Amino acid sequence: MKDSLKLAKERYQEATEAMRDTHARMREDLDFSNPADPQQWDKAVLELRKGRPCLRFDRTNQFIAQVVNAARQNKPSITVLPVDSKADPEVAEKLNGIIRHIEYTSRASIAYDTAIEYAARIGLGWLRVVPEIVRPETNEQEIRIKRIHDPLSVYLDPNSTEPDGSDAMWALVETTLTKKAFERLYPKAKVESWQSDGWFSEDSVRICEHLYITETTQNRIVTDLGPMTEDEYWQVAQQTGIKPQVVSTFEAIQRSVKWCKVSGAEILEETDFPSQFLPVVPVLGYELWSEGKRHLCGMVRRLMDGQRAYNYERSAFIEAVALQPKAPFLVPGRAIEGYEDQWGKLNVGNPAYVTYNDVDPDSGTPVNPPSRLGPPAFPAAFAQGGEMASRDMEAALGMFDANLGNQGTAVSGRAKLADQNRGDLANFHYVDNLSRSIEQLGRVVVDMIPRIYDTARIARIMGEDGSPDFVSIDPEMPQPARLEGRKVVAINPNVGAYDVRVKSGPSYPSLRAETAEQLSNIFQAAPQMIPVLGDVWVGMQDWPEADKIAKRLKAMLPPQIQELENEDAELPPEAVMQLQQMSQQLQQMQQALEQAGQEAMQARAEAEAAKLNAQKAGVQTQQANLKTEFLQAQQQLKDMLAQEQPQQPEMPAMPAAPTAPQPAPVSVVLPNMAEQIMPAMAEALQSSQMQILEELQRTAQTLQSAQEQTALALQQVAQMVGMPREITLVKDDAGRNVGARSEIVSS
Repeated sequence: MKDSLKLAKERYQEATEAMRDTHARMREDLDFSNPADPQQWDKAVLELRKGRPCLRFDRTNQFIAQVVNAARQNKPSITVLPVDSKADPEVAEKLNGIIRHIEYTSRASIAYDTAIEYAARIGLGWLRVVPEIVRPETNEQEIRIKRIHDPLSVYLDPNSTEPDGSDAMWALVETTLTKKAFERLYPKAKVESWQSDGWFSEDSVRICEHLYITETTQNRIVTDLGPMTEDEYWQVAQQTGIKPQVVSTFEAIQRSVKWCKVSGAEILEETDFPSQFLPVVPVLGYELWSEGKRHLCGMVRRLMDGQRAYNYERSAFIEAVALQPKAPFLVPGRAIEGYEDQWGKLNVGNPAYVTYNDVDPDSGTPVNPPSRLGPPAFPAAFAQGGEMASRDMEAALGMFDANLGNQGTAVSGRAKLADQNRGDLANFHYVDNLSRSIEQLGRVVVDMIPRIYDTARIARIMGEDGSPDFVSIDPEMPQPARLEGRKVVAINPNVGAYDVRVKSGPSYPSLRAETAEQLSNIFQAAPQMIPVLGDVWVGMQDWPEADKIAKRLKAMLPPQIQELENEDAELPPEAVMQLQQMSQQLQQMQQALEQAGQEAMQARAEAEAAKLNAQKAGVQTQQANLKTEFLQAQQQLKDMLAQEQPQQPEMPAMPAAPTAPQPAPVSVVLPNMAEQIMPAMAEALQSSQMQILEELQRTAQTLQSAQEQTALALQQVAQMVGMPREITLVKDDAGRNVGARSEIVSS
């Protein structure tokens, strides 16, 4: 692998070249739709219209807000699904609770809203996942979902073609720090900015995060025991003395993510990221591929021409009206004689009345009252042009009056709803693209959970209704879940494989309010349903003491409804206590049986060991006797050798007198004694070895029999625990539940 700094610079150059034109258009879109200062007039046009009105009547953000706020009302939710035989649906539900808690603590809605707003505005937004240390003393980490507030600060692998970026192999994320902040974080690092196309001031330092996937191949062997690596294969062969049967072999690709933070001069930080997926996910707007290049845009790009035309028409209209003179009065001179100041200020102020001379003071003849001439011509062409430009903007996006909250042409409620649905469908791809990206984000989170929660701990979870709870995570547990009664109390996310899907729709409070409203309509149409459904309806209200009211109404339910509720509800505390006691008794029986089996096996082993020791002592005694006999024989030989004299020189033959018989020489006696003693010793040793071997075989058979008996007893206990049982509620004379009785159901 190349030096990380050099590799990051090469990839940055590749990405900026690929995104140069797209980023230029996006910057223009951001400036054009900036709510604080929309730059909607070309500089050349402003130069030509110097001194004339160049007004900005921004309508782009009105359309963007409609899409973004509709997405806020229909929050996507991540749902975990088991995908293999080892995965457990109960574990998947607990993982859902963990993810909901991660979203809550991360304030993930901010990240989702920011991503779809930029996707709707310029065609590209981003989501990311980071591990965050929550307890520095133990290095305990939590998963956090963060927003990326500058969409142009992220560069993804240009070879990626998937809309959620799931096929990308690397990503770059730029960040700007002040020099003081940089020196505080990295006091020994050289202050040198990352070479970026983005804007940053002289008092800031630009740094960059480089995330990239590394792939390594590993030989895998499929055996009759399952797939395993070469090291695992030879380890099993060494331990068992038998090589597993090889079915096939293949090369598996192992993926890991590396993370490093670099400046313009050096690597500041470097570590492994706890996932096999890139934690940076794009959210797209409009996407089009042409001649091998990806083109992205949002709503602003499609609104630009209509907005410019609207600004021009409105500015021209206002300019025309402003330059027109006000309608003058036609008055006889004698009528306002003496009142000239009052009539001269008529167009400046707003007097309640004006006076004039109705009679000529000289002749006494009546004088005609003053009259106003007709108003100037209304600039209808400019007004009509502005209306046409507004319609062009609506047509460009498929969003008309009904979608913008204005009164449309539809009269009936069904027609109005149809108009709104047409506008929603015209821009549904923004919400759908966000759901795709959140789905990929969920895969990253699910893949990170077993890596982050790698030690035993208590994890907080959250229910769909927002209720808090907790679950124990035990990575060493062999099974995926451990239950106490009906409740899952511990999970191991390392067992089994899980995937995610995303559902979009109203939030739980919105659904609850809608259900409560529908129940209210039912009660109006059928008041007799109030005693049956009243407790449910009250429980959905946000009143003070609503739960208490719902409990009292539930106690007043008809008997048949209460019976159904009791069947579906949890067992009463007395029944739960009895079941727990029974479970504890069974566990104690099982433990006692296991302990008795172990003690019996230990006693048998001790007895057999005593027998073996006795046999060993007998063999040792025989060996000692044989050794004593051998030493005695050896001593006799030595004595005989000492008594034997050397022969005299041969003398002339003389008549021999009869003599007593002499003992045989040692040379003859020694071989005879060896032939007699050695076979006896060999036979004795062989006999002792055979006796030891037979005792070992009998001991092994005895231990195997004891193990089989113990296993059979444990199996019987397990069958007893696992047999179907019938739980019967025990009631008193008043019909109240006072306990429960558990009986084995006979087949």
